Amino acid sequence: MNNTQTSAPIDHVINLGDNRHIRVWETLPKNQEVKRNNTIVIAAGFARRMDHFAGLAEYLANNGFHVIRYDSLNHVGLSSGEINQFSMSVGKQSLLTVIDWLNDRGINEIGLIASSLSARIAYDVATEIKLSFLITAVGVVNLRSTLEKALDYDYLQMEINDIPEDLNFEGYNLGSKVFVTDCFDNSWDTLDSTVNKTKDLDIPFIAFVSNGDNWVCKEEVKHLIGNINSDKTKIYSLIGSSHDLGENLIVLRNFYQSVTKAAIGLDSEVLDLADDISEPNFEDLTIITVNERRLKNKIENEMFASA
Repeated sequence: MNNTQTSAPIDHVINLGDNRHIRVWETLPKNQEVKRNNTIVIAAGFARRMDHFAGLAEYLANNGFHVIRYDSLNHVGLSSGEINQFSMSVGKQSLLTVIDWLNDRGINEIGLIASSLSARIAYDVATEIKLSFLITAVGVVNLRSTLEKALDYDYLQMEINDIPEDLNFEGYNLGSKVFVTDCFDNSWDTLDSTVNKTKDLDIPFIAFVSNGDNWVCKEEVKHLIGNINSDKTKIYSLIGSSHDLGENLIVLRNFYQSVTKAAIGLDSEVLDLADDISEPNFEDLTIITVNERRLKNKIENEMFASA
């Protein structure tokens, strides 16, 4: 068996001072015959860790991409902070820190893949930083609407002191006052705010929507794209999927295939999905998933021992 194909990613730590850090995992290209122009950064959705994207990283690396993943500050995963202190602005700070870290390493050609809540962050920064292209999957465009659907109530209509301190979102306690205050102070909440952030986007952009997504409205994604002053945009549907792209293996494989095809196309400056990709086999995907889980557990144990 090829150990390069199934080895764990390279673990990096970005030290921020004040005993804070961001953990970054680097997966090297596994097809040396194919030369890609861009490094891919994957921004995980809310309550998702970077190891949840082991499969996508393998698909991309198997097709010649250098892949970077990270865990946000104040989130689940291996970086500093607790999730009840998470805000959209903290997520933005985390993404920008990783991009700056790559730039400092001489990596300036970057394609960004963002899913769910992280897509809203990507929309916020995409015109502020140098990116080669952007891909989003089930990307949130109307944060207030998505929160209302996920929480079964529009808590953002309430006075800040009346909102329950902890809201269960994706199985985690979201510190509501921190999160909501940041939403209003920095205009994260509305569809119009997302449209205003992306209207001058001038890089190739592909958005994947799910036909069964109850949290993100496809028509609002179309509205967003329709207001971008560029012809470098496309929207594709992930048939048979809900907002949860990992709900079953068929949906998950379709997600991996589609996003990899989009990345190959955009890396070649083509606004279409590539026809063919090299797929890792199921055994390799299983082994790398296990290896990443072991690496995560090892790091967590080391962090606990040093605390």
